[in-house]
Amino acid sequence: MKTSFLICSLILLSLSCLPAQYLNAEEGDSFRFPGGDVEAGAEAFVSLDCVKCHTVAEANLSEPEGERLLHLKLGAHGRFVKRYEDLILAIVNPRHVVSEQYRAILTESERSGGIEALMPDLTKEMSARQLIDLVAFLNQAYKGSLDGYGE
Repeated sequence: MKTSFLICSLILLSLSCLPAQYLNAEEGDSFRFPGGDVEAGAEAFVSLDCVKCHTVAEANLSEPEGERLLHLKLGAHGRFVKRYEDLILAIVNPRHVVSEQYRAILTESERSGGIEALMPDLTKEMSARQLIDLVAFLNQAYKGSLDGYGE
């Protein structure tokens, strides 16, 4: 478990050392993961149970097993995610943008149980490859459906 988190952390820390080809000249400080497989990202989205609460604009994903907890559509609104880097932050540290809709379904004890009750920490089970592919998948969805989204 801690190995996956360490790998993800090392990837994020090493981004500042990427060659110029991965930097966005307009932003200066932005970056891109090398590679990324959109189909594998969709599979990771399902296997990591993101489908329990999220759908993705213009993506045909399998329905979750059991009852859907929420229906938060990603790629439909640019409220928190406006560029590629925001996708990475939303996956690695989603608690900074926890939806009021999600808070509303929690019991009082769950809300007082701390931030972990709001959204699972995927860094404990997600591989670095899944992170890269998941970002590629969501990036494609945001580019295809959200006006004003910039890589």
